[in-house]
Amino acid sequence: MENAPQTDYFNNLSNQWWSESGAFEVLHAMNPARIYFIKNLANQYFPKSGLRNLRVLDVGCGGGIVCEPLARLGAKLTGIDASKQAILAARAHAFEHNLSIKYECKNVKNMKNTYDLVTCLEVIEHIDDLEAFIYNLTERINTSGIIVLSTLNRTVFSYLIGILGAEYLTRKVPVGTHDWQKFVEPSELVALMENQGMRVIALEGMNYSFFRREWYLGGHLRMNYLIGFQKKEI
Repeated sequence: MENAPQTDYFNNLSNQWWSESGAFEVLHAMNPARIYFIKNLANQYFPKSGLRNLRVLDVGCGGGIVCEPLARLGAKLTGIDASKQAILAARAHAFEHNLSIKYECKNVKNMKNTYDLVTCLEVIEHIDDLEAFIYNLTERINTSGIIVLSTLNRTVFSYLIGILGAEYLTRKVPVGTHDWQKFVEPSELVALMENQGMRVIALEGMNYSFFRREWYLGGHLRMNYLIGFQKKEI
């Protein structure tokens, strides 16, 4: 994450990245839906090979929860995070599972290379200067490339479920993980991305089914959502 307090916060949770019942339980549960969304966009916009051999940058990669499944699907992964402890956890887990993923403790504004696909999932709701962060993200994408973001919408529903429910009642997420004021409405995110020459190519709500006990794509946008962008043709 970009600001020091949040980096310290995630450093302190670094030993829990790969515990599916720990602090990042919700991210593990979301992963099938997130990977499905990314894979579908890759198949649509890179029809010759999909994810295979795509150069992918995952910004705010944490312990590698998104990087590893994408690497298994054939993508060439670079993961960056401001948390040194998260990067160490990611490297150790990838080594243990014989996965070739490049992990760096780095801020996206200091990156030089460009990529076919940039992912940034459940990160932007932790950012102080979102406009600057979006600029730095879009600088890392190739002309024909795509960016996938996921975050929480700033609604009464997301406050009740995402903060009061998840953090204080069920303790599925550690207390203090989120600041509701930093949640981003889809229209706000679209405006920021359009200012950087991007166009929306996909938007899906990501919701939890208590009946199936799993996260799924579709339905309302009041809570979490996934959104894909591509550079506009000049």
